[in-house]
Amino acid sequence: MKIVQQHIVRHQEQFSDHPFFARLSTDPPLERLAPFPVCLMFFVMTFQDILRICDERATDPEYKRVVHRHRLEDAGHDRWFLGDLAALGLEPPTAAELFGERHRAARTASLALLSDAVRARHDAGRLTLLLTLESAGHVFFERVARYLVRIGERRRLRYFSQTHLDVERAHDVFEEDTDARIEAIALDEEARTEALQLIERCYRELTGMFDAIEAQVAAGAARPALAPSRPRTARGAALRVVRTPVPRPFARRAPRGDGGSPG
Repeated sequence: MKIVQQHIVRHQEQFSDHPFFARLSTDPPLERLAPFPVCLMFFVMTFQDILRICDERATDPEYKRVVHRHRLEDAGHDRWFLGDLAALGLEPPTAAELFGERHRAARTASLALLSDAVRARHDAGRLTLLLTLESAGHVFFERVARYLVRIGERRRLRYFSQTHLDVERAHDVFEEDTDARIEAIALDEEARTEALQLIERCYRELTGMFDAIEAQVAAGAARPALAPSRPRTARGAALRVVRTPVPRPFARRAPRGDGGSPG
């Protein structure tokens, strides 16, 4: 599978140049990135089923061991995600919202990748799908974790933190001996063709999802802040304005007492 792994790396490098990651490098205030965290929800939840289906459908013992281990290592990360939404003060979308226009790109990508997990004809294809998703995850978690450190985010996050990136890098599939065994697997032409096509489709779908997220973030960033309305009074009347806190998607820093490094 050496050719397959090399193909993954090439696409990973291209993905790392996505405009969304370029935006993160400019260190915008976290609230200006809304709706980025919430728009990942459908994908994050579906990812657990992608892991499950790849595991349940793998039959070759050589692949089964790696795929099953991978599923165990990523189990529960959906709960990390929900915990981070709560820490950031974000409400999970309702069912109606999740199946609305705002989340369409995430649904399209998630269901396409789920379909690949179901329709893969070879266990090598299922393993390739997971390796490709992991490669994209390394780009995402590294860029997001570094961004949060740079802006001084102090809330205790898990999914979007350096902790998650460290967990991903510690996966068995990336240990030297496991990586060498995967690289040494010989594929026939049919299995190799399927694996290479899976990589192409996976990164195409992920890029489409992040294109949509970046477009929504850009639209929000370009929208001018609304000036507060000023109440009208009769001439000469005393005016006492009571200011109420304006709810924000999430504050840049946590309230005092909730600090600590991300993760």
